[in-house]
Amino acid sequence: MKARSLLPMFAAVTLFSAPVGAQSLPPMIQKAVSEQIEICKPEKPQIGAGFVSRKDINGDGVSDYVLDYGSFSCGGTRLFCGSAGCLTQVFASTDGTFVKVLDENVRDLAFKTIKSRPAMLVGLHGGSCGKRGVDPCGATLYWNGSKFSPAH
Repeated sequence: MKARSLLPMFAAVTLFSAPVGAQSLPPMIQKAVSEQIEICKPEKPQIGAGFVSRKDINGDGVSDYVLDYGSFSCGGTRLFCGSAGCLTQVFASTDGTFVKVLDENVRDLAFKTIKSRPAMLVGLHGGSCGKRGVDPCGATLYWNGSKFSPAH
């Protein structure tokens, strides 16, 4: 799908909202997007399909937000992607608000339920595991009621 050019911030919020429904993005998610738009300046940010997705990742029945910067470019350049993957920000609902539970470059990201617990499976650059960059590396993080963390 062809990327859309965004001009004013209001237009950006409107375009981001379209894929996830009629309501606007919660303030915390809007702020995260605004920060990346500022980094783009003076280039114009372009948003592709799949930038914003909503899904319940922590099992509380409330849709959470995933921002995939692989679908976000600055003047045609994917500024937020490299050999470590693309910047991905994940916001989970908790106590009527959202908390940022992931803010890093990832190669893959999946959400599953493992042993009755919500889990985030993160594919990382090999260097994150002490390997060569091209080698597979991953982490499984489990929801503990306030954040995702390794099982202990």
